[in-house]
Amino acid sequence: MIRNNSGGEIMNRIIIVIMTVVMLFAFVACSKGAAESAAEVKNTKTAQPVASVPAAATPSTGTVDSEYDPNVKVEFETQTNADRRVVTIGTIDKSRYIAPILVTSFGQSTDAAMLDTVMKRVGVDYTYNPAVGADGVAGYKTIVIAVGASTKGLGAAGISEADETARAKAIMKEVEANGLEVICCHIGGSSRRGALSDVFTDMVLSQSSCIVLKEDANFDGKFTDYAKAHNLPISLIFATKDTVQVFTEIFK
Repeated sequence: MIRNNSGGEIMNRIIIVIMTVVMLFAFVACSKGAAESAAEVKNTKTAQPVASVPAAATPSTGTVDSEYDPNVKVEFETQTNADRRVVTIGTIDKSRYIAPILVTSFGQSTDAAMLDTVMKRVGVDYTYNPAVGADGVAGYKTIVIAVGASTKGLGAAGISEADETARAKAIMKEVEANGLEVICCHIGGSSRRGALSDVFTDMVLSQSSCIVLKEDANFDGKFTDYAKAHNLPISLIFATKDTVQVFTEIFK
C-alpha cells in the first residue's frame, strides 16, 4: 500500500510538472503574440505613409495625333542653365513694343495666366484677355501671345479646338492689317509642344518680331531655326519665371 501510494504520488507530481510546463509554454506564446500585436499597432500609428510616385504627367496638347511624347525626355544641347538663366540671340529693338499692350492666349493653356503675373511683376500697363476676339484687337500697338494648347483649358473656357483655331486666325489677320508688334511667348516648355500647339505657334511666329521661349521646348530646333532664318531676336529662358527678366528688359 505504501509503494502504491508512493507510485501514485510520483505520477501526480509528474502530471503536475507536465501541466506546469504546458501552461508555461502557453503563457510565453500568448505573451509573444500580445507583444507582436502591440508592436504592429505601434508601427501602424507611428510609421510614415509611403509616398506614392505619381505617374508621369501628360500635359494636354489638344490633339492625340502628335508624334511628340511629353513623357519622353529628349536630350539636346541647351544654352541656358541654372547659372545662365537667360540667353538672348540677336538684338531686341525695345522701341517697337509700346502701349497699349494686349496679353492673350492661343490655346487657353495656363501660360497666358503666367504672362499676366509676369506683367504685373514688371509693372507694365496692359490689358489681359485670354479669349479676346478679333474685334477686340484694334487700338492696341503691341500684342503678347502665349502659345500652347490645353484641352483642359479649352474645356474650362467652353471653347472647342475649332473655335479657338478660328479665333487665332482671325486675330492674326487683324494683327497683320493693323501692323501690330507681336511677341511670341512659348513659356510652357516641352509639355506645350504638340500638333495643335504647333499650329498656334506657326500662326504667331509668322507675324512676330520677337520670341520668348522656355528652352526645353526647342528640342527639335524649331524656334531657333525659325529665328535664324527670319532674323528674329529670340530670348531663351531656363524657367518660366525668367520671363520676368526678359520683359523687364523689353518694357522698362
